[in-house]
Amino acid sequence: MAVRLLRTLLALLGFAACAHALVDDALDVIRLGKEIGEEVLSSWDLIGKPFNASGGVELPIIRRKERVILARLAEVTRAIQRLELGVEKTAAVAELLAKSGGRGARLELRLHEMADLLSRVASADRQMREYVKLQQELERSTLEDFAEWCVSHDPSALPGLLERVHALVVPPHHHLLGRGLLQLVLDDLQEGHPDLCELQMSPHQLIYDMYNTISLTEIKGYAMMQFSWMLLKIYGKGNFTEEASLTRQRYAERSSRTAAAARSAMAMARRGLYRCDPVQHKEGETYAQVTRLLQGYIENEVDMNADGTCRDNCAYYTLATRHGCFKEQFCAKQTVCNGRIIDCQYIDSDMWVCPAGRNSIRRYEWIEYENGRTLGKVGSCTRGTTKVDSWWRWSLHHCSYCMCLCEDEVGSAERFFSMREAVADIQKQKVVTGVRLIKSGRVFHLQISEGLLGERGSVTPGEWVPVAKFDPSDPGVREGLDYHTLTYEQRAIDLDELDSPLGHILTGVRFSMIGAHLHFEIRSTPFNYTTGRLSPDRSQWISNDNTEGAELPRSRLDLYKPDIPTRSLTPLPVDSKHDQYVEFVNSDFEADAAQSTVPFVDIQPVIPMKGAALASGAGLIHRGARGSGGYIAVKLFTYDFSRHVRADPPPNPDENTTEFLPLMIN
Repeated sequence: MAVRLLRTLLALLGFAACAHALVDDALDVIRLGKEIGEEVLSSWDLIGKPFNASGGVELPIIRRKERVILARLAEVTRAIQRLELGVEKTAAVAELLAKSGGRGARLELRLHEMADLLSRVASADRQMREYVKLQQELERSTLEDFAEWCVSHDPSALPGLLERVHALVVPPHHHLLGRGLLQLVLDDLQEGHPDLCELQMSPHQLIYDMYNTISLTEIKGYAMMQFSWMLLKIYGKGNFTEEASLTRQRYAERSSRTAAAARSAMAMARRGLYRCDPVQHKEGETYAQVTRLLQGYIENEVDMNADGTCRDNCAYYTLATRHGCFKEQFCAKQTVCNGRIIDCQYIDSDMWVCPAGRNSIRRYEWIEYENGRTLGKVGSCTRGTTKVDSWWRWSLHHCSYCMCLCEDEVGSAERFFSMREAVADIQKQKVVTGVRLIKSGRVFHLQISEGLLGERGSVTPGEWVPVAKFDPSDPGVREGLDYHTLTYEQRAIDLDELDSPLGHILTGVRFSMIGAHLHFEIRSTPFNYTTGRLSPDRSQWISNDNTEGAELPRSRLDLYKPDIPTRSLTPLPVDSKHDQYVEFVNSDFEADAAQSTVPFVDIQPVIPMKGAALASGAGLIHRGARGSGGYIAVKLFTYDFSRHVRADPPPNPDENTTEFLPLMIN
């Protein structure tokens, strides 16, 4: 029931910002308001000042004026249709909001009522369009009855429907009826959906688009009522000058209060957007891994010193390399560590080792010691277990097998991050509409999608900008300039959430290095909201250049016994905050035999509204939980439209102006 209800509501709550970005030559609300305002005023002028309301006029004159008015009405309906929503966006929103169905009875009841009211107004609008098409065949009484319904005092008529819609948004007695619908929806999204990533719209966008839809409904109703007064006037039912004026005044009051309610809700709504765990994890499609940075590795102490002795213990080898393979023992049966061997420890003398598959990035599936301790998930072993025993040398020294970490040579590793800029073509009016991390070969890249910026925040979706692929071994590619290599000493990545200054939008992202930390930055470009023109020469790179040595240093996000994140049985929420950092580490010994490097990298695209949304900022976050390595992921911030929402009263026909701003979004 809740799903059906919310689908109905959101099929009616048109996302105007989405619609005008996806429809060719579409109008936004302010243009629509101006156009309808001009049509209303000029249509009143067409009727003519001298008019014998009491005696009526001859039938041919009535029919001629009727055709003129209906022709003007047809122009208005075409303009409205161009701004109506595309239904493809609503299903995902409905599914998300439907999760709260039953949790808040007050919200559900009001959504139900709003859906019903908007449905009735939409039905009247469709009926009006049909009458406009069939005006030659219709009887005068049919149009007259419809016009009278459009201005009737009956609570079920059009004016009553519009008043009830407004009362849901701005309750007339809020101390008794509580908060309005926009605020209730906001509360539900903020509190009931802390991970609102399935929506691919930020709560701010959703509130803004619901507001646009309600405003569009108001415009439809206002147009129908004004043209109804005109028709009744030419039918000789009266002059209706004062009635039309009252209609205009009440419409202005509702518009102003609705705008205020929307601004209040939008100012509090979160603008951040990211991706959650998919239904099914798939490497290469939803996530990628850093490899051979720090990995559990078994090595005998005899092979970690140039003399081939066993006079020390495992803990002695905090930093070592492999010097040989004594008597071709277990060292000859495993993939050797050709890089640095780090932080060795002694667990037990003897063990059974289950080797990983030949094409696996792991070395071992699991290890079981004779003392009963296990590393990894012990189970069947496809390649068969290998018995590994330490030994005594001349009864004097015990040659122990140590459990260490291997930082392998870079030639066999995939632990490089591109430092090349990913920027939109601002010279051609392009802006960032989506961001993702991708892995190409052995290198992780930031990639953007770009769209064409139009007037008043509209964006025409574009394509993903191809990354400049390279390998660190390519000629002319330089470490520290083109890419960064994760190492034991330099494996931190900063977690920042960056937004543009007022009047700027997102036009690029990149990685840089701040000390030993991989650092995230955004490019911000000023623009004119009304015209949509960018100012490329005034672009700037923005970052949070805080370090561990600052007066208020970054805090570290610790990973506690981190297992492989794909093993999590529950969705992983965002557990990082702005101004933190996290280090790439080995997975937990007990959980995974330290065979993986965590966090994994989330490579799902973050592209709100399929590239039709305006973005102002971006960031890097960590999604994880206690006992999981989690994911490094990107985040986007949608543009703050709240300061552009205001309502001006429509002009008085007696005023010397054709300016009509029933609902301004500038």
